[in-house]
Amino acid sequence: MATFNGERFILEQLRSLADQEMLPTELVVCDDQSTDATVDIIETFARTAPFAVRIYRNETRLRFSENFMKAIGLCRERYIAFCDQDDIWHPSKIAKSVESLRSSGALMCSHRVDLIDQHGALLGSSSNRSAEMMLRGSTFSPWGVFLGFTCTIDNRLLQLIDPTNRPRDLIEYDKPMSHDRWFYFVAATFGAVSYIDEPLALYRQHDRNVFGRTRNTIIDRLRKTARKYPAYIDQRATIASEVVSLLNRAQGHSTSAELADSCGRWRQVAEFYTARRRIFSQPNMYRRMRQFVLAYRRDQYHAGWGRGGTRLMVQDMLATMIVR
Repeated sequence: MATFNGERFILEQLRSLADQEMLPTELVVCDDQSTDATVDIIETFARTAPFAVRIYRNETRLRFSENFMKAIGLCRERYIAFCDQDDIWHPSKIAKSVESLRSSGALMCSHRVDLIDQHGALLGSSSNRSAEMMLRGSTFSPWGVFLGFTCTIDNRLLQLIDPTNRPRDLIEYDKPMSHDRWFYFVAATFGAVSYIDEPLALYRQHDRNVFGRTRNTIIDRLRKTARKYPAYIDQRATIASEVVSLLNRAQGHSTSAELADSCGRWRQVAEFYTARRRIFSQPNMYRRMRQFVLAYRRDQYHAGWGRGGTRLMVQDMLATMIVR
């Protein structure tokens, strides 16, 4: 559990951990210099908790993702579940997640969630869904991720590849890949991710969510596209290239067929986004359209894992005319 000024909701979350059908062996908490009563609440809970609670207070602010990475590294057990401070877990969450990992041999498990407001009233279901019950190789999206607090991992993931030089994150581009996105990527690269199509937690939406559900109209999305499209393409091209470099280095220490296959697929993604970057680096619509036509004639938009296809081709064609 990574905490920061969570006194408002954390006790409900802690109680939901104590009510689990399969109790955690330990709760590892890394607090990111809270200035409210968060740590006091955890310490009070720890006195009667039916499992060990270890609390670490950061000397400097790490922010949520690096704080999670620190907490994960301090865990001692085989299965590690990421826990936010403001949600509520259903009693069967740990048991069903661990059973999914054991029965499938997957390296990560995720599940569906229900949304609640700050008062606990149901708002609906989240977009944390998967059509596939097992994701591996070409069945997982290169740009996808499951909500972090839905994820339970096998600690073997910590030994497969060094997270120190993680590629840049897709959302917070100036920072390393977030903890949930990183482990999703590593699990699907070296093994598989299992998915439980059942809500096993309540995802609280409130005014202090770091990330939450967003509502955008078509006009909002078009405006966002016009504003960010060139940078968005450039960022993905850079991230894909960084992933290829990372996997190439890992291949020097592994003979894994899954790793070799993943490296090849990411090379194709990097090539595709490099071609798209060439289009959207042009200074005006006419030059962008010319580069787009060249890319089309060179079959750059051929459908494949993480790249191409008719929908994306049409999207890029329209974007050449509206981006600034």
